[in-house]
Amino acid sequence: MFRGTIFLPLAVIGLGSHADAADLAPFPPVVEPISYVQVCERYGAGYFVIPGTETCLRVAGRIRTDVQFQDFGSRPSNWSQRDENDVRFRARAYVYLDAFTETEFGLLRAYSETRFTSDSDTVRDDDEADTLVDLEVGYIQFGGFTFGRTQSFFDFFTGATYGAVDRNFSDDKTWVAAYTASMGGPVSFSVSVEDISERVNGTFDAVTDLDGSGGNRWPAGVVALRGADSWGSAQVSAAIQEARPLSAAADSEVGLAFGAGVIFNLPMLAQGDALALQVQYAEAAMSYIGATDVFDSYYDGTRTRKTKGFALSGGFTHYFTPEVRTDFDASYAQVDTPRGAPQNDYTRYALDFDVAWTPVPGLEFGVDIGYANIDPDNEKTSEEASAILRAQRTF
Repeated sequence: MFRGTIFLPLAVIGLGSHADAADLAPFPPVVEPISYVQVCERYGAGYFVIPGTETCLRVAGRIRTDVQFQDFGSRPSNWSQRDENDVRFRARAYVYLDAFTETEFGLLRAYSETRFTSDSDTVRDDDEADTLVDLEVGYIQFGGFTFGRTQSFFDFFTGATYGAVDRNFSDDKTWVAAYTASMGGPVSFSVSVEDISERVNGTFDAVTDLDGSGGNRWPAGVVALRGADSWGSAQVSAAIQEARPLSAAADSEVGLAFGAGVIFNLPMLAQGDALALQVQYAEAAMSYIGATDVFDSYYDGTRTRKTKGFALSGGFTHYFTPEVRTDFDASYAQVDTPRGAPQNDYTRYALDFDVAWTPVPGLEFGVDIGYANIDPDNEKTSEEASAILRAQRTF
């Protein structure tokens, strides 16, 4: 659009004075009828019909800014490291696209969530902070099938707080090919084939001193039974995947995981209140209990033995007013490593708490404080502590 500029036929300013009046363009020009955007309300607020199609689209976004005070637990992570920044600044932008189309074969949906993240330097000798662009979620749903990158179908409750410290539960976005069938009423059953490249923790080989995981030969298999109604929701799930060592001398193992959880809606306390409880167990598949700092298995030169563990976790959300809420997460994990492994058995508990204020719809200010305690056998107990200050605008 050119503002403050007037375009007139040439004859009006004398440059085409010999032209016949019949040759002049009509004035004022003929304006085509305006095609108004049609609102699409059946999928929720914010959807509109893409002109010329039968597809309803919603475009949304979020801007999030954080400052996090990290590593003020016990040594060595207690602000004593001089080559890393203990205060991390972050700006993150989200773009959400959600499209629905009614077809003769059923509902067709496509959803994507793209993130743009810029963090301050984590190491002091870096001159600039890089911006990371990643497709956090991107999938197609059609006739009960889901294809693309989304939350693992094994996962259930993945936290209510900002997450100043990690809690022990399964929370992984991965590539899936899944089918969900209704079992009648609010109950559904899902079968999912999922990529494990971000799930495996690897094997330690005591003979070759190699640690890590071999390349994927098989995806993970996940099944989940889920029910949801006005009272809340519940799920039981199981996963199986290959734990393949990097060393050819070590045998592969079968990793297994099981989970069960329930979320209760508590409107009798306040609108939006909820309580979540869950338990997860894993062997040679430790990421399913949020234990990403330990090997899945250990090869001692004779056989490959599995690391095992379980985690209990939960969360609570309470609204003091419609504008002020608090969230609380807690988890406890116990990890048992094979005898002779380079890592010891340990227990870990984590607590995370936030308070958030929404002065106007779509705008949030909050503070989050987290603490974790790690107690390895025959080693000194260590502690983690962190805090986040956040401002967030969702539109």
